[in-house]
Amino acid sequence: MKKIAFLNPPTLYVEISQGWLKALHENDGVELPLERLPGGRLTAPCKEKTVSALTHFLKAKSWQPRARAFCAVDSRGVSLRHLSLPTGTKEEFHRRLLLQIEGEFPLPPDELAWGYQPLGGPPPSNGTIAKQELLVAAVKKEVVADYHEILRACGTEPVFTLAALARRHLCVQPADSFMMLNIENSQSELTGFNNGVPTNSRIIFWGSENSPGSPDAKFDALVQAIKGCSSGTKLFFSGNKPSEDYTTSLATSLGSGWQFERLATADGAGRSAAISGIQKMVEQGGEPLLPICVKHANGVATSLATLDLKKWGARVGALVAALLLLPYAEALLLKPHLAKKVAAFKSEAARLTIIDRELDFLRALKSSQPPYLDALYIFSKSVPPGTHFDSLSLNSRGDVSLRCSFRDGQQVAEFRTKLIDSGFFANVTVEEQVPTPDHQRVNVRISAQEKPIAQLLALSVGPTADEMAKDGKQSPPGALLPGVASATPSAPPVSRKETK
Repeated sequence: MKKIAFLNPPTLYVEISQGWLKALHENDGVELPLERLPGGRLTAPCKEKTVSALTHFLKAKSWQPRARAFCAVDSRGVSLRHLSLPTGTKEEFHRRLLLQIEGEFPLPPDELAWGYQPLGGPPPSNGTIAKQELLVAAVKKEVVADYHEILRACGTEPVFTLAALARRHLCVQPADSFMMLNIENSQSELTGFNNGVPTNSRIIFWGSENSPGSPDAKFDALVQAIKGCSSGTKLFFSGNKPSEDYTTSLATSLGSGWQFERLATADGAGRSAAISGIQKMVEQGGEPLLPICVKHANGVATSLATLDLKKWGARVGALVAALLLLPYAEALLLKPHLAKKVAAFKSEAARLTIIDRELDFLRALKSSQPPYLDALYIFSKSVPPGTHFDSLSLNSRGDVSLRCSFRDGQQVAEFRTKLIDSGFFANVTVEEQVPTPDHQRVNVRISAQEKPIAQLLALSVGPTADEMAKDGKQSPPGALLPGVASATPSAPPVSRKETK
């Protein structure tokens, strides 16, 4: 008997609602509060506290096999569908089931935690294809993922089912069509059954803390939900014990012909109607109806309880040994090749030092070179035809001064505007503008300041490849850049002055 108990640890029974988690292990029970985010997921501190509390409650050893944990969840976010599929092989059946689930639910099967239960039905008539009737329950995977993570971290193998189906095991003589109402402090869960099969389940925000004596829209919604369930006139109560006023008000609102019966459950920590129903089912050797699986691979749930632990332990041990020995084997095999590589790197180290020194010199030379040619190119592209240059002065600080003559003041303004629009100069100032005695030309003295070298590097200044190719074919050697008028013999040469 001790050996059997060691191989089969006691089962853990769990029920999870919106605000609490109840657990029963052997004859000990615990009730833990749950904290949730606005979206409904459990908070990280709540997960840590729950895992720590359940681990301490179970007192399981790391070397012990995982105990099964039958977990009942409420119907919040759960959708029920009645499907009919043609029979076939196991692979065909699961493929058709996945296609049906994808068509019936708004999310793909990979994003759902779902399960199904075959339903018995009359045999098909002659000439018809045999079909399998199924009841499918699905909920967003993230709703059950937190519970699965907590129970797995505590050393258990969880199996999820609906709490309403667990409570059904407490019904001694249920009618063909009936309803079950589980009452909590601030909400209630109503589930309808037709021919013993759940057809719908919903959460109603009305609980034992509310007073049914006063008119309330939520209480009216509960009454209307019960009337609209169309699952007979038999109603089973469970959960918090309702007051006599509560039962009287509900019976008065529903009218005559209704039967009320309370499910008998044990009192104490970790006890509830759902936990009592699962415990009764396990003691009778049954399995939970409509098991909801969190992980699906090709439509089949994977459970560590079905794996050969010795076989997988040997595989894991061999893999760990290979990982530990692989670095040493790699070093022995690659040692000659790596030795040649190291010798080649050392021989190239001297050359890299020289290359780095020369590269630094070229970079310093490039960064300190004043952009004289770029400034001349800007002038050549901006100056109007017929312009006569008297002098041009450039220095390394970016100061520019020029004397020239234009046909009229309009050309002076256009020339200044083009210099500003080029983005090469910070400012362009016409220092002097004097017409000639014959009023045929205008003598101008202009000063400008180049922008800092960091800003000039971002500009694209200079002739394009097409312009350079065109000028090289059409212009003779020694020709000026496009847009520069040829200088007269009396014009002095352009001067470049360096000032410190």
